[in-house]
Amino acid sequence: MSRTSAPDRSAGPPRGSVTLALTFAFVLLFRIEQNVAYVLGLSTRELVTLDAFPVGPIVQLLAPLLHANAGHLVSTLVWFVPFGYFLERRRSWEDYLAFVFLAGVLTTTLVPAVFVVLGLAQGLGIGGSGITFALVGREAAARSRTAVDRRPLTRLQWGILAIAIVGLSVSLLTMVSSSSAETSVLGHAIGLFVGVAAGVGERYVSITDE
Repeated sequence: MSRTSAPDRSAGPPRGSVTLALTFAFVLLFRIEQNVAYVLGLSTRELVTLDAFPVGPIVQLLAPLLHANAGHLVSTLVWFVPFGYFLERRRSWEDYLAFVFLAGVLTTTLVPAVFVVLGLAQGLGIGGSGITFALVGREAAARSRTAVDRRPLTRLQWGILAIAIVGLSVSLLTMVSSSSAETSVLGHAIGLFVGVAAGVGERYVSITDE
């Protein structure tokens, strides 16, 4: 069976530029949140949980990009920047963006909505932490396959694998130590499942550009 060839990134944007653009979008939208919350006399947390029209629908539309407070944003970016870059450097930018979009929608709105209807969750999720869990899970699963298949790895690749395994361990520990009643835990679990499934499904992990 022939091995799938590496994705062609020659026609795409420079590696890291999509991660940088998404990081800028996270920060910009949080700054907009702060300004809107100030005008309405609310905190940013109160703003993103407001049900009043038209704020509620807008918040749910942009849910993967919004954050309850500065600490929430920082905790997302600490994981998103490195793991987003890891995925971007070895996959096409279209695959990267599609995965981030899918993980964002699944972890904040689509699947949580089902649990809300069933009475198993209190509300929909907000923020990019579900995306980061998906990125960590995908990297750990995909990188582990290269080791299991006994492919030759450079020191850098072993280093990324180690970081991914540590990231996965921390993610699992975070989920176990958190209250299962929190909606964010549901989003994190969904993200981790989506990421691991995508990582296991990968048939090629580029080792030539690292």
